[in-house]
Amino acid sequence: GLHDNNTNNEGSSIEQIIHDNLRGQIKHSGPLNAYFEMRRREDSYELWTKDYIFGLARYLLERVDEMNRHSSDSSSTSTPPIETIILDVGAGDGRLVYFLRRAMEEIAKKENRHSKEEQEPNLPIIIATDDGSWKAPIYDNKHIRVEQLSAIEALDKYGPKTGTTTPDQHGVAAKKKTRLIVLCSWMPPGQDWTADFRRPINNVIAAAAKDENGDYDGKEVTSERLVEEYVLIGEADDGTCGHNWHTWGNTDFKTEDAAPRDLNGYERVDLSDLSLLQLSRFDCERSSESVTVSFRHIG
Repeated sequence: GLHDNNTNNEGSSIEQIIHDNLRGQIKHSGPLNAYFEMRRREDSYELWTKDYIFGLARYLLERVDEMNRHSSDSSSTSTPPIETIILDVGAGDGRLVYFLRRAMEEIAKKENRHSKEEQEPNLPIIIATDDGSWKAPIYDNKHIRVEQLSAIEALDKYGPKTGTTTPDQHGVAAKKKTRLIVLCSWMPPGQDWTADFRRPINNVIAAAAKDENGDYDGKEVTSERLVEEYVLIGEADDGTCGHNWHTWGNTDFKTEDAAPRDLNGYERVDLSDLSLLQLSRFDCERSSESVTVSFRHIG
């Protein structure tokens, strides 16, 4: 009970007593925290605000444009366009993808209205996947679809493949290239999915290069990577999202000589402007816990 604590509660407010007994969970909390706790859902950690959704949507569209320009500049011959798939793994109820898709469509329509040439917007494909282990609700809505796939299964299904061909408009088989951008919001604590995000496309090479820690040594493998960029949403570095060493490379949790993300040719970019727009389950008047961080393949 509240009086079992050895602390002398005389003169303390009921808020302070509860705060002490729950080890800091009450005193600095507010309506946002109450909202999350009243929902009683283990999969609910981020409040998707309009500002954040449109900010993330614009960021992703700009990154796709940058990748397309880079691909065009580096190609010496005429090649089929690269199709971008944005894959949300561990997507829970799928609302992030639903909101992003709507935001991208709205942004594209607005840009099209200001363009001299009327054209159909070429938007990336956005897919939500989740293995169902956290029992997120499934909505009876044709616009919110979540494929029941684990992170690895989703990567295997939607990641770029070597040697795949599709017929062009003349019936001639042409290699169809795809690129993958992965989103992951609040990766389960203590788990690391990012080693699979960074694996090479060529699974034969990947198998040979996979070390005893389950990661891939970028010094040995220089082939194309399965994921061009992955964006992590949630607590970073020393929180409860992913593994603080294998995912974030925090040396306070070091278990090997070099951070896995550094070995694999990815650079970290903290998306501070987006992080300022976030509201999470554990935010309070003293701190804001959730951030958005990108890891970009630089090979």
